Amino acid sequence: MQYQKKHATSRYSLVRLTPETGRKHQLRRHMRHVFHHIVGDTSHGDIRHTRFFRTHYDCTRMLLHAQTLALSHPVTGEPLVLTAGLDDQWMSILEEFSWVDSAKA
Repeated sequence: MQYQKKHATSRYSLVRLTPETGRKHQLRRHMRHVFHHIVGDTSHGDIRHTRFFRTHYDCTRMLLHAQTLALSHPVTGEPLVLTAGLDDQWMSILEEFSWVDSAKA
């Protein structure tokens, strides 16, 4: 896979981001700004990598996952923590890149 002229191969990283606010597109814009586009992001990402993942890994979604959301309940004000597991496409990518253990940390 040769997409970037400077490198013989493209490199991918699994990154854990912990935003303190929920501004619209915050993570997507910040990652684009530091040239670490989120795979599958058709607005703020790199289309070459999105196409590569779609073709080679049948990945048809953005690889951005909200694992945990913490907020105050809108009525009671009590702390509310929501968690979500990973879907099959995420698990497939994690296994392909040997990131399964990293995702659990």
